[in-house]
Amino acid sequence: MIQPGVTLRRKLLLSAALLTGTGEGWAQIPAASTAQKAPQKAAASNGGPLTSARLKALQRQLQEQRQQVRQQRQDLERLQKNIKNLSSQQRQTLARLNTLSTSVADLENETATLAERVQLAQAQLEGTSAQRRVTQVRVNRLQGDLRQLLSALYRERSGRYLQLLSQSRSLSDLLIRLKYVNRAGQYNVEVTRTLRSEVQTLTRQRTQQAQETANLEALQRERLDKLTELRDRRAEQTRLLSGLRRSEQGQRVLAAQNQAQQALTARTISGLVGAAVQERAQLEEERRRRLEEERRRREAELRRIREAQERARQEALRQARVRAEQERQARIRAEQARIQAERERRAQLERERRARALAEAQAREAALRQAQAQAAREQAAREREQAERDAALAAQQRRAAQLQQEREALAQREAQVQQAQEQTVRELAPLPASSGPLAFPLPGGRITQPYGEGGAQWIVVEGGDGAQAVAALAGNVIATTNYASLGWVVLVDHGPAVTAYFGLADTRVGVGDRVDQGAPLGTVGGSPIFGPGRMAFQLNEVSGGSRQPVAPPF
Repeated sequence: MIQPGVTLRRKLLLSAALLTGTGEGWAQIPAASTAQKAPQKAAASNGGPLTSARLKALQRQLQEQRQQVRQQRQDLERLQKNIKNLSSQQRQTLARLNTLSTSVADLENETATLAERVQLAQAQLEGTSAQRRVTQVRVNRLQGDLRQLLSALYRERSGRYLQLLSQSRSLSDLLIRLKYVNRAGQYNVEVTRTLRSEVQTLTRQRTQQAQETANLEALQRERLDKLTELRDRRAEQTRLLSGLRRSEQGQRVLAAQNQAQQALTARTISGLVGAAVQERAQLEEERRRRLEEERRRREAELRRIREAQERARQEALRQARVRAEQERQARIRAEQARIQAERERRAQLERERRARALAEAQAREAALRQAQAQAAREQAAREREQAERDAALAAQQRRAAQLQQEREALAQREAQVQQAQEQTVRELAPLPASSGPLAFPLPGGRITQPYGEGGAQWIVVEGGDGAQAVAALAGNVIATTNYASLGWVVLVDHGPAVTAYFGLADTRVGVGDRVDQGAPLGTVGGSPIFGPGRMAFQLNEVSGGSRQPVAPPF
């Protein structure tokens, strides 16, 4: 048992300082300069192993691909040396163009990597902000509860507990009343402990939110610097190309350059797709591992949210019981006041009768003064009781509004986590069995180079300006890669087949994305080999770690 009043009041007053506390409370394949984008929805987790693993993979992949770039550049320079009749100045221009092409490809991928990191940082910040809003509402409600409790203790000096105990009519009644007093004290102490814990949580969330905001701003500045550098490199590249195109000799130089790049295209494509197919199983295992970790984190957060919702529901029920009890007590007090007033009225009548017998004039004067004093006391008591009832009602209304805000914030966060969890479950589901024909990769386009022409193991498709390449079948994106000669390349795994899309100017998907048949992958026209408004498409049959390019059925 706790001692009503003193011990409880000491614990609560020591915790009053809480009221002034914080109340606001990328796939691994050798390629030239690859950047990958994580699925935006699956990236909604608030930090954690998934984000760290993806950022490390991005950095590791960029290093591997820079080695590939150096090898490709050496091959290209070797081919160019075999071209006769090139002047020293033309060779210098070609060398500078090669350097710029590599630099532009590197910057394209570094910019894409930074865009990925910005997306991850934004997702982290949104998650932390949502959690902080929930905690803030809860802290506000608990602070209101504690303020009301301290105010009641100060006003009544725990007299209500003593009065409750003093009204016991028997030992059993005393024990029952003492049990309820202890329960009330335990609840008050629990309010204080919970508030202290929530304030600490809110402080951590505010610090984390500030750190994530600073990280996001730094990434955005770094990305802007890379975009500026990329713009300058492209402008210099355009100036050199324009200068060469103005003379017949320069046009021959560009033709020689294009011939040298075309000689490397087949080998580049073969190495890129072959490596991706060989590592497909490892990539899929890593993808499923990350998604499984994400699913478990979402489940844990959903459990915490639902537990908090249940606590909020129980608190609403408790407050409803408290209001009902207060209303009952108010009715009892009103009835008692009526009875007491009636008694006093009768007593007054009796006193007046007796006073008239002694001295009518003296009795009337005394009765008048007594009646006035009694009326003043009763009026003061009624005003005090009304003020207390008004204050209690206002406090109950504030707590009910704060509790409703907490429940709404929890429901909003639950919906966000549930949506991310459903996305993760969809991506963890096995690929659907391929059914139906292969979709044409460029709706409204036409084939300008059929499969096998000139030994090519792909087709070249042409569409209008801004045409979008689409997934030929549903599958998982296993690579998004940028080459200076090929532009952006997207590889999609369909189980028994892998499709490859070359010559994109940009990408709309990232590694790990689950795409439906016909889903947009990117804009065509990003390769100087295939030309503006064009792209190449390759279909590969896969068995284990080997693959065989085949002619598509269109």
